[in-house]
Amino acid sequence: MAFVDGLYTDAGTRLTNGTAGVFIPEVWTSQLLTDTEDRLVLGSLFGTNTYEGEFRKEGDTIRIPHFQDTVADKGVVPAYGSIGTADRAALEYVKMQVAKGSSFHFEVDSLHALQTKQGIDLMSELVRQRARRTAIALDSLVATAIVQASIETATNSGLGKDANSDGGTAALHGLVESVVLGTGTQARYNQLVDMIALLDDVNAEGERFLVIGTSVKAEILKLKEFIDASHWGGTPIMVTGFIGSILGVPVVVNNTVGARVARKGKQALVGPTHTAASSVDMILGTAGSVAAVIPNIDMKAYEPEAKFTQAVKTRVHYDAKVIAPQEIVVGRPAPSGG
Repeated sequence: MAFVDGLYTDAGTRLTNGTAGVFIPEVWTSQLLTDTEDRLVLGSLFGTNTYEGEFRKEGDTIRIPHFQDTVADKGVVPAYGSIGTADRAALEYVKMQVAKGSSFHFEVDSLHALQTKQGIDLMSELVRQRARRTAIALDSLVATAIVQASIETATNSGLGKDANSDGGTAALHGLVESVVLGTGTQARYNQLVDMIALLDDVNAEGERFLVIGTSVKAEILKLKEFIDASHWGGTPIMVTGFIGSILGVPVVVNNTVGARVARKGKQALVGPTHTAASSVDMILGTAGSVAAVIPNIDMKAYEPEAKFTQAVKTRVHYDAKVIAPQEIVVGRPAPSGG
């Protein structure tokens, strides 16, 4: 099997054989999945679970086929001339695997539940916390996949790094383009124009989203151009997590993208998050450009024999891969000292 520029070609044999062994448990799994999906930000905007069902049927690795362009124009064939060798269809494959996951184990003692104020469900809260952790892990994977895909495997290779590969450094089948912030009062606006132009150039037709960090949001809101909706090609109406549209692209604020706003004190009531996209200021892309899958969840409620507790153990398998790198652009901060 050949692997060239992030693509596999072979004679049609399967990469792997196996069964997923999917366990479909009771109500807790439904709650876990619902909570997870509600809290995904990058995954819910750019991700697609199109291939999730394939993993459930076929194992831990799938090949996503792509037709090579093999039909050539033979030109004018003169009388009694030969048209030449016939072209044939050929396929190449993008490989995606599921190699990451989490496991959880928690319990609630009946006496603890008895002594807890009525209306507070300890088990539901534990499930919610585990769902949050899973959401963070998967969202971090999506962020890592995008950021790694914007880093070339070698200078001028034109190929990003595939975070979904063994070791996370193999060549992806393309590159997520980067636009670095320039200088001057119009630098941020010019950066956005250049990012959108890159998507326009490949005729990216899917629904677009621009995800910015809290520090970039603060920067934009201080620009007088933002107050003038016609300048930005949209509306500056403020909504939770959404600051309107810029040049016709919906803008979503996410504190996992870019540098955080500087804080002096510690915040005990601020929940956990991730920093996988902290090296970029903005992510512009289309829905479905990243595959984010959760093909397998095992969850079992049980009563430990030597305790007076109700316990739950669970494991989740998931992974993410950039499928359409040409439909994602990252905005990077200005170089240090620049």
